[in-house]
Amino acid sequence: MTSTWNEISVAIKENRHELKLQGPTISGYLKANGVDSRLYQLTNLNYLDFSNTCLTELSDDIGSLVNLTNLVLDHNKLTRLPETISNLKKLKCFDVSNNQLESIPESISGLTAIHTLNCSMNKIEIFPSIEKMTSVHILIISNNSLTSLPDGIYSEELSHLSQIQASDNQIEEIQSEISELPHLNLLDLSNNKLSSVPAELSACPKLKELNLKGNKFKDRRFGKLVEQCPTKSVLDYLANVLKKEQEASGKKDKKQKDKKKKGKKANKDVEEVVKDMINILHFKEDEGYTVQVTPAVLSVRQYVLCCIVRQLYLKKSNMIYKHFITLQTKLHDEICQKRQAATIATHDLKSIKKPIVYDAKFPHALMITPLFKQKEVSGEKLVTDLNREAEEQRKEKKRNTVSGIHKYLDLLKDKVQYPCLVDGEGHVISFPPITNSDKTKITKDTTDLFIEVTSHLNLDTCKKVMDELLYRMLDMGLGTPKPEEEGAEGGAVDTETQNEASKRVQKTLIVEQVQILDTEGNMKAVYPSRADLPNEAIKIIRNK
Repeated sequence: MTSTWNEISVAIKENRHELKLQGPTISGYLKANGVDSRLYQLTNLNYLDFSNTCLTELSDDIGSLVNLTNLVLDHNKLTRLPETISNLKKLKCFDVSNNQLESIPESISGLTAIHTLNCSMNKIEIFPSIEKMTSVHILIISNNSLTSLPDGIYSEELSHLSQIQASDNQIEEIQSEISELPHLNLLDLSNNKLSSVPAELSACPKLKELNLKGNKFKDRRFGKLVEQCPTKSVLDYLANVLKKEQEASGKKDKKQKDKKKKGKKANKDVEEVVKDMINILHFKEDEGYTVQVTPAVLSVRQYVLCCIVRQLYLKKSNMIYKHFITLQTKLHDEICQKRQAATIATHDLKSIKKPIVYDAKFPHALMITPLFKQKEVSGEKLVTDLNREAEEQRKEKKRNTVSGIHKYLDLLKDKVQYPCLVDGEGHVISFPPITNSDKTKITKDTTDLFIEVTSHLNLDTCKKVMDELLYRMLDMGLGTPKPEEEGAEGGAVDTETQNEASKRVQKTLIVEQVQILDTEGNMKAVYPSRADLPNEAIKIIRNK
């Protein structure tokens, strides 16, 4: 009996460019009569999501869908992929994660337009060469049985490759040529079988996130550094090793050696990693900041944590302010899961009046001047406008659901009241997860920063987000710098020595505790507490 699926009939009738086939209903179709063969006649499709089903095999006819740019096949029961997958020359995103694949066809190397390739959570032992995938940006091959990275991964042709996620495999080595990848900014090789890594890894020009945890390194000191310290410290260590290797092999020319000798008094060669510091100011009863949580908000968005960062320095360079704004956006996409897990809001402290209350208001009564707007609007209008914008974008893109960046709007669906942070003058300064108030926005002149993190999940989520934000701020060097130290004994210090010394300057962030109280004044939480910011790579000073 021929299988006819209603979803495919609708797609044919409406000439859709996007199709989702997911869940128990589709699995029922598959068990009854298999795949509706008409699927492979939808040659106008550019997005196909066939996931979370009992699909075990993909027909060779998949190669007929030549206009596909996105193919999502995650969380099925696939054991093989057809060679005809290489016919999808326009494919940019291919997700075949969480299946039962033991191999990937060699023909996949023909997907030269691929941008993101996700083959994680399978049983793959050998991966085909990716040398011809010259457009690839993101490669995700974690949780497989690979003993090495794919052939061709070190090719200079892969100039766009920015992320390699290969954790939880059996990978035994990486080659020094990895330093030739000009845009690699994330490398995750955690939980593999590495015993060493090439010192050249420190020469990757854009590498910002390196995870090597869970490997047994012969160099025990390096292994401890990997487990406890941030990426920068690990790369600094490798850079020092590389420097020594180059000196030992005579790669340093005489001029460089002379410079080192000249600056020796001002810059002794140290091996110990200088720890950056977070200085925590204890809450002061008379002048400390508190946030009172009302009963009304508990059923809407229950969890909140706040803190204050003092002596912020956003004028350090022309770009530091923009980088800080970009950081918040990045964290919203990553650890905050596009605001669905948590939301960050930052305010200029001098614009906030005490006392601060975390409350819930009826949509029409919540009035706020949204960030970068001049006019005050109600929460009701704001959410209505955002929902309309999301729907218009969905229709424009011919999608079945709204885009990921609008998913957080579902958190307010059917809510009788909306959460908000209100200052002592009655101004709504934030409306999570929607927006901050323009009245308290930060500028380059901001020196004291009030940070809030809210979530509907749990307090631990707020803590993790706040911890990560402060770690990143510290790493960016946003604290007020100390006056530059003069060269030892007043002697002249050459440029190279100054540059090397500057890399070891201790960064400091001053963080003041904020208490979260109930309506009776009982403390519900304080951040940062003694249990927060658990990072041995950073020196934590807790002032009383």
